[in-house]
Amino acid sequence: MSSIFFAWIASITYGLYSIVAKLIGKYKIKNTYQFSFFITLFSGLVMAVISFINGGIIAFSWTFILLAAIFLALGNVFYLVALKVLEVSVIAPLFNLRVAITVLLTFLFLGEKFSLRSLIIIAVIFIAGFFTSMDEEFSIKSFFTKNIGLGLFFMLILSIQSIFINRAIDQTSYWTATLWISLLSIIFSFILLYPKFKHDLKNSKPKEYFGVGLLAIIGGIGDLSAFKAFESNVGLSSVIISLPLSMIIVFILSIWKPTLLEKHSLKVYSVRFIAAGVMIWGALQLK
Repeated sequence: MSSIFFAWIASITYGLYSIVAKLIGKYKIKNTYQFSFFITLFSGLVMAVISFINGGIIAFSWTFILLAAIFLALGNVFYLVALKVLEVSVIAPLFNLRVAITVLLTFLFLGEKFSLRSLIIIAVIFIAGFFTSMDEEFSIKSFFTKNIGLGLFFMLILSIQSIFINRAIDQTSYWTATLWISLLSIIFSFILLYPKFKHDLKNSKPKEYFGVGLLAIIGGIGDLSAFKAFESNVGLSSVIISLPLSMIIVFILSIWKPTLLEKHSLKVYSVRFIAAGVMIWGALQLK
């Protein structure tokens, strides 16, 4: 199957992942670092088992596997930190900035072509990004906040992660790279996060982790699909995976049950959707 097929699978599962993760972080596991470690643990084990069954073996080249694992662990924690302070309909369109950042990074490190037209489109994507954070006050200052900065930093981490995954697979194989990136990310996540949640472990109930287990399965499917997509195509795969499908879901939820996650006026959502549409258009031009 083509990389585009796997990119669409990843896009759909990641959209669902955002909603479930937001609900768990809001109503179940409040310590973001604890949540991040256990989702990395559960999803890493799911992916490692699947990878081993499908032929993952000992790697003979470790540089990019180690780097990808580090950035996977970092990406998981910064994603949940950003998701905790940003609404889903704000963070979802920001994934299109990841495409622009990835294009810049692939130009710098992978030698992919880059033109003045691409630079202009990247600028358009960033300008449109200003409007995705609009609220009822309609102030452009809403984009220049610490919380948006966290979201942008997460996009940078994701872009770097995508490149390292691509290089790791190129140096080894898809299943071998996935196996070791998954396992090593658990180790790095534990080293990084355990001091920040060890005191909350005793207050956690086993049933609180059921949702994390479900999320791990969803995330595992998404990551396996994304890794497969990045195996042969970073640019277009990033565009498809970055489509803000969770934004559509949360808009429907805001009508059905406004107290569940978020609620804004139709005018606010219209501006956010138009801005997201412009960003998607720009991302498609950069494929």
